Amino acid sequence: MAGADCNIYSMVSIVFPLEQDGFDSWLSAARAKVEDRMEGALSMPGFSGLKGTLKEAGSLFDFQALEALRGGKRLRALLEMAASLSAGGRGGIEAACAIEIFQAGALVHDDIVDKSEMRRGKPSSRKAFLSSLPSPALGADCADAMAIMLGDFLASASVEALLEAEFGKNTAFAIRAFCRMQMQVEKGQVLDIASPSLPFCDPEALEDGIEKIYLYKTASYTTVAPISLGFLEAGIEQAEAQKWGSAIGDPLGVAFQIADDLADLEGGSKPKGADIREKKRTFLLADSLSLLPPKESEELADLYREGKTKGKEEEIISVFRRCGAVEKSHERIRSLWKRAVTSLQECSGRLGVGEDGMDFLGRTMALFIPDADCRALTPEFL
Repeated sequence: MAGADCNIYSMVSIVFPLEQDGFDSWLSAARAKVEDRMEGALSMPGFSGLKGTLKEAGSLFDFQALEALRGGKRLRALLEMAASLSAGGRGGIEAACAIEIFQAGALVHDDIVDKSEMRRGKPSSRKAFLSSLPSPALGADCADAMAIMLGDFLASASVEALLEAEFGKNTAFAIRAFCRMQMQVEKGQVLDIASPSLPFCDPEALEDGIEKIYLYKTASYTTVAPISLGFLEAGIEQAEAQKWGSAIGDPLGVAFQIADDLADLEGGSKPKGADIREKKRTFLLADSLSLLPPKESEELADLYREGKTKGKEEEIISVFRRCGAVEKSHERIRSLWKRAVTSLQECSGRLGVGEDGMDFLGRTMALFIPDADCRALTPEFL
């Protein structure tokens, strides 16, 4: 398993690629196979017997379904495969693809809720539909409606992809866990929509609310489900797979979301400061409100309460940095990362995962965390 030609489908005696070159080769090979399988998962018969604008609308929908799958680091897929392999499973890609397809649909819906025009450096699905509608009679409402249908379609396609995975005795439980993961993400989206109601005057309640949103909306499908499904694929008993998926995945998923919040200060997959424009409740905001002098804290809170953050992104980013909120976020990440690694080590002893398997899974988990925050704790596998 030291090169790109390694077989990631059927492995009896696993030699984990712990050297950096070998690990990088595994990442490259795994990503390539996931990309191929994902597009194949949508190769169902398209619209037929249609003419005129209906045919154009159907073709546009099929095209945007494939476009929604493109881009991304495939971290969730890699984590699912690594969890399976670490526990003696085959590291199959079907469940990994299912999670990535669901992720694509969740992002489509997320962009509708946030009214986002960009995603991963390209027009979001809702924006792409609007710019390509086949008739002047179809406007913005139609574009958003088609994007809603696209998100639903991808969620359904993700379940169909999961049915191709081999879970053996854990099949029924894995399907149920995957569906419950979807429901949890949907509840997390509801909490996120309601987040403007979180009280700025109660820092403890604000931080608790933000953490709950991160657990439901992000950790549930980004880290918890990939680890749990990987363990189930390896034949780990259901309760243990669920327990350790949460013990490792909850802190890792929250840390990942905080890192994503920090990335918003630099720009990337979305324009710089997008979370600020959208008045997102983040730990950067919560910590700033606690760290700033009372007058400045109230002024910042008023910008968010009154919806006046647009156009003040650079100013607010400067506040986040100056008051120490950015460093506080890095401290949170390091603390959460330590919890995730500690749980991984405990899991290794309970499930009988070998040292090499633990190190391999830990190295994959580290992809979710900024390098500086990982290395600050110098785990043995880094």
